Amino acid sequence: MILMPLAGFCSKKHPAKLMPVSRWREVKRMQPDSTIVPFTDTMFMTFRAKAGFSYHNKNGFIYNGTYKLDDDYLDFGTAHYTVAVKRPTSLTLTNEDGIFVFATDSADTLKAIVLHKDDSSKPVTSIDQMIGHWSVYKRVAKEEFTTIDPNTTISAVYITGPSTEGTLGYIYGGNDAKNQPSWYIKSLGTDQALDCDGKNLRIIKVLRCQDGELILEENDIKYYFKQFK
Repeated sequence: MILMPLAGFCSKKHPAKLMPVSRWREVKRMQPDSTIVPFTDTMFMTFRAKAGFSYHNKNGFIYNGTYKLDDDYLDFGTAHYTVAVKRPTSLTLTNEDGIFVFATDSADTLKAIVLHKDDSSKPVTSIDQMIGHWSVYKRVAKEEFTTIDPNTTISAVYITGPSTEGTLGYIYGGNDAKNQPSWYIKSLGTDQALDCDGKNLRIIKVLRCQDGELILEENDIKYYFKQFK
């Protein structure tokens, strides 16, 4: 009789712990003995709502998923860390490989610009006007028999805006995995074209970005995008 209430109490689930929604950039790396290690493969890490995460090393594979935080043990599934320091502007993670110190990513302060009706005739002059996840809902080719190559045909665009790693966003081909885009965006030129690099060099014309729609054009194919939820 005494054990029953205790068992019932222990069976109650504790609410899952979450990291604050935030973005981080690695600024210092050390060995487990605190010896400073020089590095060029900077890690970028994002914590999203509902335990979502994204992390990657500079120009490396992008990992997305959900994490678990048990006390100070942070489990990404693909990697595991102990949270040694967690402050609003600094984060330190440790594991058997070393000590990793992060600062807030300044790209967090960027916000998308909402185009109002009176701006509808204005050209796209800033990458900030395009920030967001865009998915193709229609393709139109000028020629009826234009070849559609799934390796190069665009399926999605992720515009991040200026970031500390020097990219403005990513272009996904039809055969690209969710976390591995084939191209990254280097700049938006004065000719309203995206200069892209990666699997190969690409110049993609921006025809329109307003009223919730993005239209791009390349090699006589127009791509129409929406931000689906």
